[in-house]
Amino acid sequence: MTEQFKLPLRIITYLVPGLSVELFENISQYLEASLGTETMLFYESRFNGPQSDRIDPFKTNVADLAFITGAEYQKLFKEDNKNWELLSVGGVYPHLTKGESAGYYADIIIHKNSKERIKDFLDLRGANWATNNPCSTSGHFVMLKTLKGYGENPSFFGSVLNSGSHLNSIQMVASRKADVASVDSNVLGFAMTKNPALAHDLHIFTSIGPLPPYPIMVRSSMAAEQKNAICDALLKLENVAPWNKLCADLRLLRFVKIDKDIYLEDRESRDALANLSASVRYY
Repeated sequence: MTEQFKLPLRIITYLVPGLSVELFENISQYLEASLGTETMLFYESRFNGPQSDRIDPFKTNVADLAFITGAEYQKLFKEDNKNWELLSVGGVYPHLTKGESAGYYADIIIHKNSKERIKDFLDLRGANWATNNPCSTSGHFVMLKTLKGYGENPSFFGSVLNSGSHLNSIQMVASRKADVASVDSNVLGFAMTKNPALAHDLHIFTSIGPLPPYPIMVRSSMAAEQKNAICDALLKLENVAPWNKLCADLRLLRFVKIDKDIYLEDRESRDALANLSASVRYY
C-alpha cells in the first residue's frame, strides 16, 4: 500500500440499481490500481444517501468515499453535516439526444403511442404523472419548475403517483400505468441498454438540463493528501486502460473538475418551489 493509504479505501454508492453496480466495481478497482491500495465497495439500494435515523457512515468512520444523489447532497448541506465533504469532481455521461455533459438531464418521457396526441406540454393536462421521490431533483422538482413556468400547479395532472424509483417510473410509463414521468437520463440510458425493447415503448418528450453531476463525497476527517490523490486519480481515468473503456461501456466517459457552486441553483430552486412541492397529493 502507498504511504497515503495504509488502510483499505472504503467506498459506498447509493446510486444503484439505477446505475449499474458494475460501473462502481470498475471505479473501485481502478482506484485500487491507481492509488496502490486495497478498496472495499458497498452499495445501498434502499436509499439515495445517508439517513438521519441510521448510522452516518462517515461520522462512524466505516466509509471514506461515497456517491450520492444531488437531492441527498442538498439535505446534507441544509443539515450542515460536517462529516461529509464534496469533491470538486463530477462524471461526464452521454445523453441519448443531447450529447455529452458533466451531469445528467431530466428526461420527460411518455409512451410512444401518445406522441401524436401530445405535442405540447399543456397537452399533458389531466395525465397521470409518476414521480420517483418527492425530494428528487430530476424526478420531482424539475417537473414542478416546468409547471410553475406555465403558470400551473400539481393539480394540472389528473393524479400523481409515487413510483419509488426512476426505474419504476420508466416501467410505469412503458406499461401505460402512468402517462408521463420525469426521470434521470442516465438511469433511462442504462435501462434502455439492458432492455432495448424500452426504446420501442418510450418517447423522450423533452429533456431539461444539464443538471449538476452526482456528488462525490469524502469523509471530511480524511487527510488532505488522500482527498487530493482521489481527485487526481479520478481525473486521469479517461486515459488509463482498460478502466476507461470499461467505464465508457457503462456510459461514464470521464471525470472533470467542477465548481462546487454548481449546486447552488438547485438549492435555490428547491427553496422557491417548497410550497408547490408541499401541495402535491399522491394517489
